Amino acid sequence: MTRSATTSIWVSLLLTLALAHAQSAVPIHWPLDDLQASGWTLHGEAERIAGAKGSALRLDGRGVIELKDSAKLGSGPGGFTFTVWCNPLLLHGGQRMIAAKNRYSKNEREWGVMVDDDGRFRLYVQQSGWRTVTAKMLPKAGHWHHIGVVRRGNTAELWVNGVLEGQTTLKEAIPATAAPITLGGVLDGAPRQTFTGALDLAMFEPRALSPAEMAALYQPVAATLPVPEPIVPVTLWDEKQPVPKTADIPVLKGVRFSVIKPYEFKKDGYRFLHGVGLGFHKGRLYASFGHNQGGENTDTEEARFCVSEDEGRTWSAVKTMDDGGPEVAVSHGVFLSHQGSLWAFMGSYTGTMVGIHTRAYRLNETTGEFEKLGMVVEGGFWPMQEPIRMDDGNWILSGISAGGDAPAGGKHPAAVAISHGDNLLKWDLVRISQVPGLGKVWGESAVIVEGKRITNLSRYGAEAKALTATSEDYGRTWTLMRPSNLLMATSKPYAGVLSTGQRYLVCSTSADGGGRRAPLTIAVSRPGETLFSKIFVIRHALFPEGPGESHERASLSYPYAIEHNGNLYVGYSNNGGNVGRIGEGRELWNNNSAELAVIPVNRLK
Repeated sequence: MTRSATTSIWVSLLLTLALAHAQSAVPIHWPLDDLQASGWTLHGEAERIAGAKGSALRLDGRGVIELKDSAKLGSGPGGFTFTVWCNPLLLHGGQRMIAAKNRYSKNEREWGVMVDDDGRFRLYVQQSGWRTVTAKMLPKAGHWHHIGVVRRGNTAELWVNGVLEGQTTLKEAIPATAAPITLGGVLDGAPRQTFTGALDLAMFEPRALSPAEMAALYQPVAATLPVPEPIVPVTLWDEKQPVPKTADIPVLKGVRFSVIKPYEFKKDGYRFLHGVGLGFHKGRLYASFGHNQGGENTDTEEARFCVSEDEGRTWSAVKTMDDGGPEVAVSHGVFLSHQGSLWAFMGSYTGTMVGIHTRAYRLNETTGEFEKLGMVVEGGFWPMQEPIRMDDGNWILSGISAGGDAPAGGKHPAAVAISHGDNLLKWDLVRISQVPGLGKVWGESAVIVEGKRITNLSRYGAEAKALTATSEDYGRTWTLMRPSNLLMATSKPYAGVLSTGQRYLVCSTSADGGGRRAPLTIAVSRPGETLFSKIFVIRHALFPEGPGESHERASLSYPYAIEHNGNLYVGYSNNGGNVGRIGEGRELWNNNSAELAVIPVNRLK
């Protein structure tokens, strides 16, 4: 090869590298001016409205915008700048993500900027744990704010409206992950930490803009958005005393714990376990759950169960109630012992959560197997609480209409099914409508039955508090579902009335817990009263005395409770902080152990 040819090759290579660098240094803009575009994907629903500059997208707390081909942005050794206009319409009640590069279930954590649950702009940066930067400037509902995240050398900066609001020193590089940048929430299987309000004009620059450049990006916007009227919450918590913080909640004494089914993927090949159901029948305690060797809520899900001969101290090997066959998945559900028979009502679907319905089963006392009685409730209904006999002679079964629409508005609403007397194969589905502007709801629910008055307590998605609705005609018609003043994690609740006349709610309730699914708590009322007034810890996430998994990040969720012989039996899922779990993506969702707590009812005073 001649010297001139070699020189030509080197010049060509340098030009190619220079061009690639120049292209990589070009800022990327996402105008967010339409529902569908080549640069982003909308997961959920949004509305196109007038924005800070041109058009913008308004999110209702259920949708997330994924920026396409954004996984590698900001992963290099240099600095970067990310900016976006936001107009928040809700400021409290939960973490409302403006922009993020995280997927928690895959352990992909980089950064996120949000309106935090205290109503402040806050930047989170991963540094073997989260480091935070809190803005002094407070957000104003209905007003446009320009938000900037800058990585400059060994610092991370938070900018609001052209002003540096704070910074934190980085002790290590921000992790580089495959998570995309998302706006209005985190896309982690389903939308999480969702934002209610409008977003406009996002930009990524592969360098740290100078302070002068950051200041120049902001021009005040006079236009505002109408702020929805606040929804007046229903009083369920006695406001004479504040809801206590986690550290101030007393731990129940005399509780007996056991493990129904440990997580043991290496032994049995099962990953997903969730939705413990309990039922006493002829001296035996039955525990059921959804079980899957694949990912959560996929078509390989099975309804499985264990039996205890000694009131939950020890448990049999796991048996299968119904594996659904090649086309149908069967998952978790509820039990009912009635007229000498043990019934089970289990959630079922095809594919991945398609055509959700409820199937009935009855125990064959001779074989110990459950006989299949077929589909009994359609319309997306998935039961979450054992059937309760009402004074009108019918049974009421509380749950969710997943994928359903309530008659007067609301997606995935809480719902009940009402039997035709003692005919447990025929049920009427009643969906509970929601007040306008409620935002994200996943209506897993339980009912408190007091004569013809039925109170429904439902999981929220937009805020860490219980939703509630009431019926005065045995569940046939309902008030609109709305928030209450009772704090509760965004998880399935279980509720009822004890033999003492006390209302109870099992979930995670504390002043500082937010959406965290720990500790596992029980809130109670005074006998004969309707307001909850006291909270006890059943167990904390960290539980070294055992039995059961113990980890500071453990989630204790999806409780189920039945009273028997002076004790309240509480089954729940424990993910053990995801320690030792094997898989990726959906395979890692709810890899739980099934555990049991037995509480003397006389301790709940």
